[in-house]
Amino acid sequence: MKVKGLLEMLGATSIWGSVPLMGIWSGLPSGVFVFFRVLFAFPFVFYFAVKKDSLKSFFSLKPFWPLLLSGVMLGVNWIFFFWAVKVTDVATVVTIYYAGPVISILLAALFLKEKMNVFTVLSIFLAFAGVAVSSGGFNIDKGALIALLAAVSYGLLGFFSKVSTIHHKAVTVTAWQVLISIFITLPFLFLADWHFTVNGFLVTLFAGVVHTALALFLWYDSLNYIKVSFASILQYLDIVFAVILAYIFLSQVPTERQILGAVLIVSAGVLISLKEVNVEVRKRKTA
Repeated sequence: MKVKGLLEMLGATSIWGSVPLMGIWSGLPSGVFVFFRVLFAFPFVFYFAVKKDSLKSFFSLKPFWPLLLSGVMLGVNWIFFFWAVKVTDVATVVTIYYAGPVISILLAALFLKEKMNVFTVLSIFLAFAGVAVSSGGFNIDKGALIALLAAVSYGLLGFFSKVSTIHHKAVTVTAWQVLISIFITLPFLFLADWHFTVNGFLVTLFAGVVHTALALFLWYDSLNYIKVSFASILQYLDIVFAVILAYIFLSQVPTERQILGAVLIVSAGVLISLKEVNVEVRKRKTA
């Protein structure tokens, strides 16, 4: 593992940890904010995808259905996510939201027949326990419910992305997801009541270029130096950065319940990553 890869991964997670602030500071409805975020990001993401792969490969779309569904889920999960941070505190949203990767693992076990072991079962239990704790159990409010919908759609995004990467390069999948999300969120320009301010434009432009394009570049480049399994563990630092930044800039103090929920969900994510490490080790032994 090289220091460069670690620094790039920390850079990506810290940038993503600040993205809830962008959604709030833009002053735009969530669907409109997501539209401009992906619109501003696409030229950079497209260039990166073609540079890493090729233009011919980018337009090799068979099968297209997993790309389409993953693109739809990218737009849907971001709409729910930024809607949630406008309704409730950031700590609740990001904690519940990061149950999404565990939902992806559950879907892969159910539909792709991936084997479940003790790591998987325990991580699923911890993730849903974390969601229950963070959302207040059965007394779930509107913000927590929207965050839960964001988590489910995030899980579906991960699942369809996994299917897509069986047939396409990961960078190509990401570029198509961003492109499809432009069309998915376009109707919100006509359905929502909104207008651009200078501040809103600059914040949204920043979110597209920095929080989407630059962060994705840092993420993919870091994988040249560190293992995907280790990167998956570091990804959960998003929660830490998001809570700290919400405390500094929004004066949102996390409760003991939210902290406990975050610990449970981060633990679930780490266990899933350890499962991937275990699989890699076994493959090497049998190679």
